[in-house]
Parts: sequence; C-alpha cells; structure tokens
Amino acid sequence: MIIARAVGPLRAQITHSTRRSYATSSPGRSNTPLYAALAVGLGLAGWYITSNGDVEKVEEKVKSLVAEKKASDEGLGALGVLIKDAWTPFTLEKVEPYNHNSKIYTFSFGEEGKQKISGGQVASALLVKTPEGDEEVKDDKGKPVIRPYTPISPPDLKGSLTLLVKEYKDGKLTPYISSMVPGKDKLLFKGPIPKYKYEPNTFDQGLCIAGGSGITPMWQLISHAMEIPGDRTKFTLIFSNVTPKDILLKEKWDQLAKDHPDRLQVKYVVDKSEKGWSGETGFVTAPLISKLFKRQDGEKVMAFVCGPPPQVNSLAGPKDGPRQGELKGALKELGYNSDEVYKF
Repeated sequence: MIIARAVGPLRAQITHSTRRSYATSSPGRSNTPLYAALAVGLGLAGWYITSNGDVEKVEEKVKSLVAEKKASDEGLGALGVLIKDAWTPFTLEKVEPYNHNSKIYTFSFGEEGKQKISGGQVASALLVKTPEGDEEVKDDKGKPVIRPYTPISPPDLKGSLTLLVKEYKDGKLTPYISSMVPGKDKLLFKGPIPKYKYEPNTFDQGLCIAGGSGITPMWQLISHAMEIPGDRTKFTLIFSNVTPKDILLKEKWDQLAKDHPDRLQVKYVVDKSEKGWSGETGFVTAPLISKLFKRQDGEKVMAFVCGPPPQVNSLAGPKDGPRQGELKGALKELGYNSDEVYKF
C-alpha cells in the first residue's frame, strides 16, 4: 500500500530527478532511498521488490532507463541515421516541382535504413554539402559550401527525409541540387542541429513570423504541435513573400488551419499583390504585427522568427553567429523581451 500510494507523487518527482542527475547527491549520503523512489516512479515497484532491494541492480536499471529517456527526449535513439560529427551520404529518391523556383526533394536512407528515422527533434536542422571530388561545390576560397536546411518531413518518418529547396540562380549550392538525378546522385548530410525544443503547453500563444524559405522550421514546429494530444497552445503564422505565387506550402497551411481552427491562424503577406489577392500587402512591421496578432493581457507568448537576414534584423535584430544576439526591431518595439523571442 505504501508503494502504491507513492507512485503518483513519485512520477512527478522522477521527471525532475532525471532532468537533474542522481549523481548530484551530497558526498557520503546513501542513494538507496533515491533509487527506490526512482524505481517506483519509473513504474518498477514490482521489479524493485523482487530484486530484494539490491541497490546496485536498481542503480543500473535506473541508469539504463534514464539514458533511454534522455535519448528519446533528444530524438537521438538507436534508429537515427544522422551523425553529428560525420557526413552521411543519402541518395536522391524523388524530385517534385513545387512552384516556379522551388522543388521538393526526397532522400532515401537506403536498404539498410528502411526502418530508421533521421534522428532529429522538433525543431532541428541539418547540414548539407556535395560529395567530394571533381563536382564538389566550393566557395571563392576553395572551401566546401555547406548549408543548413530544415526538413519538412516529420522526424519520425522512416526510410527517408524531405527538403523543400528554393533555387537561387546566383547561389552556390542550389543550382547543383536542382540538377541532381534521382536514383543516382547523392548529397552528404550531418546533424541534427538542435534549435528550439518544443514542449506542449509551455506558453499560451505562439507567434511565428516567416519569410520565403524561412517557413520550413515553422512547418516543422507548428505541424508537430497540432498532432500532440492535449496540447492547447495556439499559433498565429504571419508568412511574407514577394508575390502570391512565391508562397511555399500554402495548400498544407490552409489544410492545417482548416483542421485546427481553434488553434491555428495563418496570415499571408506579399510585397506585390495581384488581381484577386485578399491578404495583406507590404512589409511586416510593428503596426502590421499588432493588426494581425492580438496579444491578450496575462497570456504567455513566444515569438519565432525565420527568414532572410534583412527581415530577421528588422523584426528582432541580427543573430550573433549561432547565438541569439540582442533583441531589436519590431518585436522589441512591441514590448517583447529576449526570453519571448527565438530566431531560427
């Protein structure tokens, strides 16, 4: 009865305990009660009793489960094919034209990777470069061109990953990618690169402002949140492009908003409108943000920004390399603080 009554409180305690570390106990203090509590909290009450309270057995079991939980939380389980410190070749499997300057590329993990996932978490990115050799794409200094991309496929998809790539005629890497032959050519991948780790119900409203191909981390983030049972977080997406035909994933966003009308609003903004355009026209500024997103008193809001550097600078200030950098621009003008803004 004592153990049964302890399970509820200890399940809450185990989450906190595993996030710290059981190695933080003070010197000379017995860990026996702690491991007993951890065993119960992890649903191992019966196992603990049958082990006769053997501390070493409990310790090893808890360490194993904590390691598994950590791997699961980070999205880096044994099924992940991406490697942080090494390049892995994936073969282009399929190319689907999307619009006048973008295509969807599906890369296969091969026969051995049919049951494996990429290994990323939400939200994370990966690095891409061309294979070494005569066709390797290099910059003006002779160094390999490396670019970050955020997959639009879910991290738990088995056997492949999908990139939405906008081609820049004067770019270094995208012309090469657009010329790749399915079933033959490969790209090298490295990662994942953890970005913002999403936890459901940690804020009330998410404000996502994206420009152009900066929409991909927003898709990864919001589509994931919409699928989580019990997540009540609401999102507003402000998505800016040059013209209506430049809007990426529009049909997917429209369907997602239709499926979750109580949790997602999508607002499109273009620099140049066309006949029949009913969305906003112009640049994303503080007044426009205030018009499209109504922040309620007492609500916890988290703003996310991703797009061309000039746009990010005007909205939230430039990043400082891999660091977030000082908050500036429209969001600071609107009263947001640095803890409420994340720049992808």
